[in-house]
Amino acid sequence: MRRRDLLAIGGAMCVAIAIPPVLRRLPSDFDFEPLTDFPGFRRMAGGAVSGNNIALIGLDDRLPTPYDPPPKALLDPCLALFGPEGYTPEKLPVAIFSDFNCPYCKILDKRLVTLRDSGAPVRLIWHEMPLLGPSSYRSAKAVLAAGFLGKAEAARDYLWNRSLRPGPSALAEMAEALDLLPTMLQREFDGARVVNALAADLDLGSRLGLPGTPGVVIGRTLVIGAIKDADLKKLIDLERSEPQGVCL
Repeated sequence: MRRRDLLAIGGAMCVAIAIPPVLRRLPSDFDFEPLTDFPGFRRMAGGAVSGNNIALIGLDDRLPTPYDPPPKALLDPCLALFGPEGYTPEKLPVAIFSDFNCPYCKILDKRLVTLRDSGAPVRLIWHEMPLLGPSSYRSAKAVLAAGFLGKAEAARDYLWNRSLRPGPSALAEMAEALDLLPTMLQREFDGARVVNALAADLDLGSRLGLPGTPGVVIGRTLVIGAIKDADLKKLIDLERSEPQGVCL
């Protein structure tokens, strides 16, 4: 998939979405519907979403190589969503689609990290969807680059608290804060691994039908938009208690 094809898919996928910041309360008995093209998975509506035209991303950056997704990732949604560790009810996988400039994403990310760090039986997997302009795109590339150097969550914490300026000096500052060599972080930032990982995340978000961020796949349930804390915990408990054979 070439850059222009990726941008065309994103442009069709995402339009500006404005939902009041007061998050809707999800019903006490969740309303699920099948998730098209992901057999065995289901979806439900959440709350507020941030979105924009993906054609705006990358204006000051570029995708230097075509993206050719591995055939197995296309055939196996569990692998694409949850990585090689897959699904286990003991550590329920939670795939998070996020943008560093999305305020609702920051709230949901912190809730999930707090739940995990307090002992909740979840495993968090992030997918980057930089839909809110060049700054989002730079931050997504930077966190992926740091992830390849073993600093994914530290980079995520760093980038949630600041906007990554254009140019090598801001990336060098980030590298020093993460105890990484600036040259190594820059090399990953500019390299094919980051390009392909970002394109894979955007492609997966497109296939899921996400109109913006946040989106989260909890076990086999896709929630589009923000979700209140009580409903988040309830859905995690429900996914762990219900038998499923989708990813086993």
